[in-house]
Amino acid sequence: MEDGTDVEDEDYFDTLPPQTVLVIVRPDEDWDGYLTILKHATQKVFRAMSKRDQIVDQIRDLMTGDESSEMYSVMAAFLNQLQENIEAETKEDDPLWFEGVSASFQTKEDAMKASAQSRIRNYFSTAKEYIEKEGSKRSKPLLLAALSNFQQQLKKDHYFGSYFVRSACESQRLCCSDGWFNCMGKFDSSHCTKLHKINPYGSKEGRVLFSTWNLDHVIEKSREILPSMVKAAEECPKGKQLNWKYFYSLLFTCVNLKLVHITCHFKGEHEGQVCSTKQFYEKKEK
Repeated sequence: MEDGTDVEDEDYFDTLPPQTVLVIVRPDEDWDGYLTILKHATQKVFRAMSKRDQIVDQIRDLMTGDESSEMYSVMAAFLNQLQENIEAETKEDDPLWFEGVSASFQTKEDAMKASAQSRIRNYFSTAKEYIEKEGSKRSKPLLLAALSNFQQQLKKDHYFGSYFVRSACESQRLCCSDGWFNCMGKFDSSHCTKLHKINPYGSKEGRVLFSTWNLDHVIEKSREILPSMVKAAEECPKGKQLNWKYFYSLLFTCVNLKLVHITCHFKGEHEGQVCSTKQFYEKKEK
């Protein structure tokens, strides 16, 4: 596990609580939890002498502070900060970054774009499966029409691949132009109190760690949005149709999505976060 504890059998694995972070290592690798992160960070510190004093102070503050539970995320941020290849973009310039990535990707942005698109495609697949399972004979035509509109609009929006692309327009990306992402905080918070940040463009480790960050639905997808959508279709008044654009905005856009560090991803019920019934319908198109 991330603290260095070995998980050696299925019985122990079954006792682990939800959201436990597991670290998989090769036979020739060692993992001692936070000590391994600190060791790697220290090695990079001595290779970054121009920032030595600043980084040593940061590490000292971290080690003497009360937020030891945040060691993992902070040290990971240090690793990225010390990387020399944040600005590198192509496989030729930073081959290590592309280890484990499809050979079809020649630039970091192409890989990151595909990563964002994969998450959005997964949300669409979840919606499609739910509607096909839960929709009744009466509601199914309205729901399938909405799904069709979702798919057409997602194609126009390129499945929001720009969310993770650092060269995209500022209004379309979730990072700065250098590739730094800031955690947006829990669903009921306006910001991240732990100041989580990461740059998946900096290193292979940063890219892999970024995959544990979540595009969280503030109004929950499975508990609220999809059930509300099905219910709205069941109760659709005569002369009206589902306002698919409203549900689209909740499922796929930053109107309702927040990028969050794994410890800021609250998996319990998001109390108080519900769909607006006033937005369920629009006038039926002739």
